[in-house]
Amino acid sequence: MEASRKPLAKIEGRRRLKLSGLTIAWRGTPNLDDWVAYIDTGTKSKKLILADHASERKVKSLLSRIQAMPKREVEKLAKG
Repeated sequence: MEASRKPLAKIEGRRRLKLSGLTIAWRGTPNLDDWVAYIDTGTKSKKLILADHASERKVKSLLSRIQAMPKREVEKLAKG
């Protein structure tokens, strides 16, 4: 008889950057390198990805780094 396992907890969040006015969203699973951070434009078809298949630590450090960046630099950092 197989023991039932709880599904892994997913974490999601959003932060609005004061200087640039962009909304950055992220999601991932703790202790796994499956985190993604992207610029939330409101449409599902066009997402500018800032980090993909990254660790939680890398995503959080990226968010703190781009706090003081202007909008043009943040969009240049993202890949379409």
